Amino acid sequence: MKHRLIFAVLLVFSGCTYSFRGASLPPGVNSVAVQEFDDRSGFGDPNLRIDLTNLLTQKLISDNTLRVTNMSTADAAVIGVVNSVSSQPTAIQGTEQVSRWRITINVSVKFQNLKTQKVIWTKDFSDWGEYDPSQGPSNRDVGLKQAEDKLSEDILLALVTNW
Repeated sequence: MKHRLIFAVLLVFSGCTYSFRGASLPPGVNSVAVQEFDDRSGFGDPNLRIDLTNLLTQKLISDNTLRVTNMSTADAAVIGVVNSVSSQPTAIQGTEQVSRWRITINVSVKFQNLKTQKVIWTKDFSDWGEYDPSQGPSNRDVGLKQAEDKLSEDILLALVTNW
């Protein structure tokens, strides 16, 4: 028992790491294209789909598990749809005035093998950001950016891990 404990402590402090990245990728899928997200939410922000697409693309490039390329040369594609964007109050002051709003984005994403034309997976994602309305109407973008960042991270993890 004592030897197992010592071994476990040494293993922890030895700097050994193990990664599951890429474990869920099918054979032959080494590159990916991110198709611009379609916005069916009716939210009215023309930059939402572009921002979400660019953020996911940048995270994929930084992650470096899959090579990001265009649709004509990629092994697989990420095809996303923004289904809805909603806001709801999360904190109300004593004067019955909303002091925090939560903005939630819901998307559907399809990961498709372009060589075989088979869908690898289809998943729905939802995430949120918060903002203070007292800072002005443009502060809503702060919450929107938080939600976009969380969503793109969730999608990245679904693409490159086997969780």
